[in-house]
Amino acid sequence: MIKIDRDIFPPDDEYKIGRHRGRQKWRVKENEIISAYKADSSAFLQGNYTFPQHPSYTLWKKELIKCQGKKCCYCEKPINKGAIEHYRPKNAWKQSGGSQLNRPGYYWLAYRWSNLLLSCNECNSSGNKGNLFPVSGNRAVTLKCDLKLENESLINPYDEDPATYISFYKSDIISLHPKGRATIDILSLDTRSDLASIREDRFQLYKNALMISKLPLDNGVIENNIIEENKKKIKKIKRDKHFSGMLQSNISQGLI
Repeated sequence: MIKIDRDIFPPDDEYKIGRHRGRQKWRVKENEIISAYKADSSAFLQGNYTFPQHPSYTLWKKELIKCQGKKCCYCEKPINKGAIEHYRPKNAWKQSGGSQLNRPGYYWLAYRWSNLLLSCNECNSSGNKGNLFPVSGNRAVTLKCDLKLENESLINPYDEDPATYISFYKSDIISLHPKGRATIDILSLDTRSDLASIREDRFQLYKNALMISKLPLDNGVIENNIIEENKKKIKKIKRDKHFSGMLQSNISQGLI
């Protein structure tokens, strides 16, 4: 996991015609959801309400990919498509893995830019994050509540630097803080079979590239163009590349 930089304002996408002309599509949809809840909250409380797709889904997804690359915002593994994930779950929430499902969820944040991330299916599955969103402060149960008082347990890579809470020893993830431990547990970052091997492969590839880059030119064994290519690979770790957080952590510790 690595800090992801993006604009605090969402991509502009307003209605060009009709009665909502000039208004942002997400804002219109958000107001409709809030009005629907005020009119009849039963569907939200019973889990029967169907949220319409985000009106700017395609545009916003492209912007998320531009900001973080084609990788999961949590585990950093490469993804082909991925899905827009709600940091605070819109339908319902659970305080812990074995606890009951509570409704409504954070329905008023369903279309908010600040609540949306791009994640892999595994991180967002019911077996991992899903509706799991533990907090140690005051739970925001209505749109009038202050989200800043929640003290959420899950790291939000858009709002905070994950390196404060988690680190790596080679390809093994390590907790530096209770919030880091909670995030690792929520997303199963240290136990998932889909992560272990590809994280190890990425670490070894970088380590090998570093070794080759240090070889002298005209050494008679490795061609000069291969050495130069590997120098370019290790010169700068791009933040939008998969497992860049792991590599940066190892480099900062002098492990590679």
